[in-house]
This record gives sequence, C-alpha cells and structure tokens, in this order.
Amino acid sequence: MADPRIRQLVIKTGVVKRLAKEKTVYEKEVNTELARLEKFKTDGSDDHVLRKQAEVIEECQMMIPDSKRRLQKEYDVLEKYLQDEQDLKENEAYTKAAEVLSEAKTVLET
Repeated sequence: MADPRIRQLVIKTGVVKRLAKEKTVYEKEVNTELARLEKFKTDGSDDHVLRKQAEVIEECQMMIPDSKRRLQKEYDVLEKYLQDEQDLKENEAYTKAAEVLSEAKTVLET
C-alpha cells in the first residue's frame, strides 16, 4: 500500500489548488459583474436593476477576502508539510505540490 504521507500530500495539494482557483473565479466574477453594471447604466436600466447589480458585485467582493484567508491558511499548511517531509522530494506528488504552491503564491499576491 502507498505511503500515507503521500496520500496526505495529494489531499493538501488538491485543497490549495481548489482554493487558488476559487479566489481567481471570484475575482473574474467581480470584473464580469462590473462590466455588466456598466452595460446596464449605458442602456439606461431601471434603478432597481442597478441596485440589485450593485448588491451582486458587493457579495462577490465580500467573498474574495474570505477565499484569500482560507487559501493563505492552507498554503501555510502545505508549505510546512513540504518542509517536514523532505525525504519525499523524489516523489512526483512532492514535485506537483511544489508547483501548486508556487502557483498559489502568485494568486495570493494578486
């Protein structure tokens, strides 16, 4: 049977990868909804529609700090795990985890 440390490494890597993607999606959604709001404004939409669209944008913007916080937490966990399990360095899962960690760092900095 496979080493349980590798299994944990794969799980932690998947969590960081998913959270990085989630943060990116929320940021894209905010931009999409802002463009939609501008379109509504230029089309002369009703005030109610504009207010609702502003609420949608506000909700999306509120999700970004939360997803960033969760990503940072799991990033730190994975980073520590990689440091603690240096003997797995030759394993493909370790290499993949290091790649995901560097991608997540880029997402955290934006």
